[in-house]
Amino acid sequence: MLIVDQSVLDDIGRGFSVPAQPKLLLELLKLMADTNPDINAISKAISKDIAVSAAILKTINSPLYGLGRTVTDIKMSVNYIGIYGVVMLVTGSLLKKSFDPKSCSIDLEDFWQITSDIASAAMLIGQRYKPQIVNDKFFSLGLFHACGVPVMAMKYDDYQELLDKALTSPELALTAVEEQHYSVNHATIGYYVASSWRLPKDVCQIILQHHERDFLNVLNGTQGQDLFAVLKLSEQLISLKHSDCASADWPYVQEKVCKILAIDEDTLEILVTEFTDSQ
Repeated sequence: MLIVDQSVLDDIGRGFSVPAQPKLLLELLKLMADTNPDINAISKAISKDIAVSAAILKTINSPLYGLGRTVTDIKMSVNYIGIYGVVMLVTGSLLKKSFDPKSCSIDLEDFWQITSDIASAAMLIGQRYKPQIVNDKFFSLGLFHACGVPVMAMKYDDYQELLDKALTSPELALTAVEEQHYSVNHATIGYYVASSWRLPKDVCQIILQHHERDFLNVLNGTQGQDLFAVLKLSEQLISLKHSDCASADWPYVQEKVCKILAIDEDTLEILVTEFTDSQ
């Protein structure tokens, strides 16, 4: 397991504009820490933030969840997808609100669209191929896996140029290109953000290692490798959908990802068609 030295995390905290854990999320975590969490109190706390509440209801009423009826308030949301599921949606909404587009050197609207699509794909693939894992983990991993990118784009004016450069050298993982140029990478920063926002530890660990192309070289049947495999397939499908080209890491992990998820070439082609044709 890759472990980040505490001094590195301290440097990130001092050198980058890392979004602090929002008060709403802190309040929710305290409420959830009770032996018997009060659904009414949790729903009331969320409902006080109108923008977050609207985003949650929009997501839950989307085809992604496939509910048989329209959910009209936060308490209904909690009853339908559970406290943890709603809190993960709240977390994602708060994350997007934490970055100022005017201070960022990348197009945040495009970034969040792609990241949200990856999170949605991860949920669907997780439900289908790894149903034994709590599905909300796939959503939070998909949404947070690249959250270090906007943090870096807030600090470095030339970050978009680096992303463009990375496309011309796919033999190097994006994190390696970042390390060469900035001596830090978005995976480490993403780990810092996810940890400070108290995401599950295994999700944080995969965020840290999600560009390690040798992560699946020795299959061990762990949940971490399952999470990694679902994320990598999701990245590939959404990359094909948005840019009609494979994700940079895919050629290095494809064989092992398909083995973990028990997907053959025909099934993979069906998945590509399913996701690239979706709206």
